[in-house]
Amino acid sequence: MLSLQLKSGEYLTIGDDIAIQIFQQSGSAFSVAVKAPREIPILRGAVAERSGEQRPDGLRDQRSKTPSEKKWDARRLAAVEEKQERERAVKENKAAALNGMQESIDRMEAMLAQEKQRDDTEAALQKELRLLRMQLKRVMAAETISVEAKTMRSERTAGSPKRPDAARFAAK
Repeated sequence: MLSLQLKSGEYLTIGDDIAIQIFQQSGSAFSVAVKAPREIPILRGAVAERSGEQRPDGLRDQRSKTPSEKKWDARRLAAVEEKQERERAVKENKAAALNGMQESIDRMEAMLAQEKQRDDTEAALQKELRLLRMQLKRVMAAETISVEAKTMRSERTAGSPKRPDAARFAAK
């Protein structure tokens, strides 16, 4: 099977009697003009298939994606991967902070259980409380980063079209 790419307005010939010209209307719609002798039947594939004819061998099942659609898909995939990486980093940061908090609490409980001298215990508890506050700030910072990233994504996508070429067709 011969596969050709034609620009709008271009044509091809089949033998001496048949000429086919392509015109792009809008989006993925095309007009096809066919000049052929009257004795040659011309049917759209959907009409022929509805009447029971088999789809000719060698035809593609689906249209291939345009370069702009491929770029759009690549950008969407990159955005999804970036989002997953940010979420993973936030989860790791939260987990590390929570583990640190649990360790501080465990040490504080151990100190109280041992009941060392009051001054030593109080100083050690103060140190553990500072560590606990630092870990809590890390968790809160991770949440803030996560919320800010979501806000930036929603602001960035709020004004953008669903497809890269949607704005161009909307202006026509």
